Amino acid sequence: MEKIILLASCGIAVVGDSLFVFYAKSKGHSSAFLIVGLILVNISSIIWAYSMRKGIESSIAITFYALFTVAACSSIGVLLFGEHLSRVNTFGIFLAIVALILIGI
Repeated sequence: MEKIILLASCGIAVVGDSLFVFYAKSKGHSSAFLIVGLILVNISSIIWAYSMRKGIESSIAITFYALFTVAACSSIGVLLFGEHLSRVNTFGIFLAIVALILIGI
Protein backbone atom coordinates (compact mmCIF):
# COMPACT_ATOMS: atom_id res chain seq x y z
CA MET A 1 0.00 0.00 0.00
CA GLU A 2 2.86 2.37 0.80
CA LYS A 3 4.33 1.93 -2.68
CA ILE A 4 0.98 2.79 -4.26
CA ILE A 5 0.84 5.96 -2.19
CA LEU A 6 4.39 6.85 -3.26
CA LEU A 7 3.56 6.15 -6.91
CA ALA A 8 0.46 8.36 -6.65
CA SER A 9 2.59 11.14 -5.19
CA CYS A 10 5.06 10.85 -8.07
CA GLY A 11 2.27 10.81 -10.65
CA ILE A 12 0.68 13.93 -9.20
CA ALA A 13 4.06 15.68 -9.17
CA VAL A 14 4.64 14.82 -12.83
CA VAL A 15 1.24 16.24 -13.77
CA GLY A 16 2.05 19.40 -11.79
CA ASP A 17 5.45 19.71 -13.50
CA SER A 18 3.80 19.24 -16.89
CA LEU A 19 1.39 22.06 -16.12
CA PHE A 20 4.38 24.27 -15.29
CA VAL A 21 5.82 23.50 -18.72
CA PHE A 22 2.49 24.21 -20.42
CA TYR A 23 2.40 27.57 -18.64
CA ALA A 24 6.01 28.43 -19.44
CA LYS A 25 6.11 27.33 -23.10
CA SER A 26 3.20 29.41 -24.33
CA LYS A 27 2.07 32.92 -23.59
CA GLY A 28 -1.48 31.92 -24.56
CA HIS A 29 -1.98 29.69 -21.53
CA SER A 30 -3.64 31.23 -18.54
CA SER A 31 -2.15 31.47 -15.08
CA ALA A 32 -4.52 28.66 -14.05
CA PHE A 33 -1.87 26.21 -15.30
CA LEU A 34 0.62 27.75 -12.88
CA ILE A 35 -1.79 27.79 -9.95
CA VAL A 36 -3.04 24.24 -10.47
CA GLY A 37 0.56 23.07 -10.96
CA LEU A 38 1.56 24.64 -7.66
CA ILE A 39 -1.38 23.04 -5.88
CA LEU A 40 -0.61 19.61 -7.35
CA VAL A 41 3.09 19.79 -6.46
CA ASN A 42 2.18 20.73 -2.88
CA ILE A 43 -0.33 17.89 -2.66
CA SER A 44 2.27 15.46 -3.96
CA SER A 45 4.73 16.65 -1.31
CA ILE A 46 2.22 15.99 1.44
CA ILE A 47 1.40 12.54 0.06
CA TRP A 48 5.13 11.80 -0.29
CA ALA A 49 5.76 12.70 3.35
CA TYR A 50 2.77 10.57 4.36
CA SER A 51 4.14 7.58 2.44
CA MET A 52 7.45 7.81 4.28
CA ARG A 53 5.60 8.08 7.56
CA LYS A 54 3.75 4.87 6.74
CA GLY A 55 6.91 2.83 6.44
CA ILE A 56 8.83 3.48 3.25
CA GLU A 57 12.49 4.17 3.96
CA SER A 58 13.51 7.66 2.96
CA SER A 59 16.41 6.45 0.80
CA ILE A 60 14.09 4.27 -1.27
CA ALA A 61 11.45 7.00 -1.49
CA ILE A 62 13.92 9.66 -2.58
CA THR A 63 15.53 7.41 -5.19
CA PHE A 64 12.17 6.28 -6.57
CA TYR A 65 10.80 9.83 -6.63
CA ALA A 66 13.85 11.22 -8.43
CA LEU A 67 14.06 8.45 -11.02
CA PHE A 68 10.32 8.38 -11.71
CA THR A 69 10.10 12.15 -12.06
CA VAL A 70 13.06 12.36 -14.44
CA ALA A 71 11.87 9.46 -16.60
CA ALA A 72 8.24 10.59 -16.72
CA CYS A 73 8.94 14.29 -17.30
CA SER A 74 11.47 13.48 -20.02
CA SER A 75 8.99 11.18 -21.72
CA ILE A 76 6.28 13.84 -21.54
CA GLY A 77 8.70 16.40 -22.96
CA VAL A 78 9.40 14.16 -25.93
CA LEU A 79 5.79 13.09 -26.51
CA LEU A 80 3.89 16.30 -25.86
CA PHE A 81 6.37 19.08 -26.51
CA GLY A 82 8.46 17.55 -29.31
CA GLU A 83 11.75 17.85 -27.44
CA HIS A 84 14.65 15.78 -28.70
CA LEU A 85 16.86 13.58 -26.55
CA SER A 86 20.40 12.55 -27.34
CA ARG A 87 21.37 8.90 -27.30
CA VAL A 88 22.99 9.37 -23.91
CA ASN A 89 19.80 10.90 -22.51
CA THR A 90 17.70 8.09 -23.97
CA PHE A 91 20.03 5.50 -22.49
CA GLY A 92 19.86 7.29 -19.12
CA ILE A 93 16.07 7.20 -19.14
CA PHE A 94 16.17 3.50 -20.03
CA LEU A 95 18.48 2.88 -17.06
CA ALA A 96 16.17 4.90 -14.81
CA ILE A 97 13.24 2.70 -15.84
CA VAL A 98 15.31 -0.42 -15.15
CA ALA A 99 16.23 0.99 -11.73
CA LEU A 100 12.56 1.69 -10.97
CA ILE A 101 11.71 -1.90 -11.80
CA LEU A 102 14.50 -3.16 -9.56
CA ILE A 103 13.43 -0.90 -6.70
CA GLY A 104 9.87 -2.20 -7.05
CA ILE A 105 10.94 -5.85 -6.70
